[in-house]
Amino acid sequence: MASRGSVADATGRLKQRASRRRRQQLVGLAWLLGVVVLLSGLAYLFFASPAFVPRQVRVDGVSLLTVDQVRAKAAVPRMPLARIDTGQIAERVATMPEVGSVRVRVRYPSTVVIEVVERTPVVQRLEGSSFQWVDAEGVVFHSRTARLPNVVAVKTPSVDTRLLKDAGVVARSLTPQLKKRVVRIEADTPDAFTLVLDKNQKVVWGSAADSETKSQVATALLTVKATVYDVSSPSTPTSR
Repeated sequence: MASRGSVADATGRLKQRASRRRRQQLVGLAWLLGVVVLLSGLAYLFFASPAFVPRQVRVDGVSLLTVDQVRAKAAVPRMPLARIDTGQIAERVATMPEVGSVRVRVRYPSTVVIEVVERTPVVQRLEGSSFQWVDAEGVVFHSRTARLPNVVAVKTPSVDTRLLKDAGVVARSLTPQLKKRVVRIEADTPDAFTLVLDKNQKVVWGSAADSETKSQVATALLTVKATVYDVSSPSTPTSR
């Protein structure tokens, strides 16, 4: 039979264990509450506080466009950076004709960075007294009254994308010797390109197919005295 002292000791140990468990539970609860408070504070700081709203919109990569034009089109909202939809900003900037591609990102604590890659002209289309710049996809994206040096001019009845894209294929295929003599490329349809050369000479090109071969053949034909060179069938070229 256990003594009263043994029972008292056992009861005391049980109370101590229960007390330790309560303390541990209280400490755990305090840590949990602390984490909740911390996360709530961070959530407020990043998603609701004015601390991280954009104070600067940086625009990189523009030369045709101005920084102010891009900022106006971007219409960056005054809200915390964490809530800003960079995809929507990029979509708005991408609608500008001069923009080939765009990337938008946020930089803490208060900057939105817009990185623009502008289109590059491969040909310039004659339109009255001005020159329309056309990229490799056949997109007209800019216009100026001055002719660009080292960019082939084209004359077409319209800004048909396929026609202008094919004109770019022809222009990019020209050898340096041939390009130097080209005054302009003319075409009414994608199957009827003609190179107008200096000295009142022409090269009948046909479609943009096999342009690399046609360019080499035409360059070789220029050694023959003629007014018209026909490389529309590059395996059987003619001149007259």
